[in-house]
Amino acid sequence: MNLVDLAYEFARKAHKGQFDDAGEDYFNAHIAQVYLLINLVTQDPDILSASLLHDTIENTTVTQDVLRRKFGDKITNLVVELTKASKGVFPALKSRDAILIKFADRLSNLSRMDCWSEERKQKYIDSSKFWKNE
Repeated sequence: MNLVDLAYEFARKAHKGQFDDAGEDYFNAHIAQVYLLINLVTQDPDILSASLLHDTIENTTVTQDVLRRKFGDKITNLVVELTKASKGVFPALKSRDAILIKFADRLSNLSRMDCWSEERKQKYIDSSKFWKNE
């Protein structure tokens, strides 16, 4: 099994039983969508794997140590970089690869927010802005 397939199966199992706000299977509705978006712009197996694993530390019982043993330092460090320090705090992105995955993550979330309240939608949109309004 190659690295990306291993990450796919690991993430699928880690997110088993999780559902998004619309009641859809979380892995299929979000994780796979982020992966497919990243797959459009790179074939790098480390970035593809990290895209599949990007929510494992934040949303499952998987720890950094487990990821490091299974996937090594580069992928684990990317996942850690993408993980929020605490609820509602945007992660401290440093690398191009993490920003690439975070953009795909935000795009996926923005495309799936129909069932959110207007207030939650606006907060998410505001937190997604990286430009200044004049």
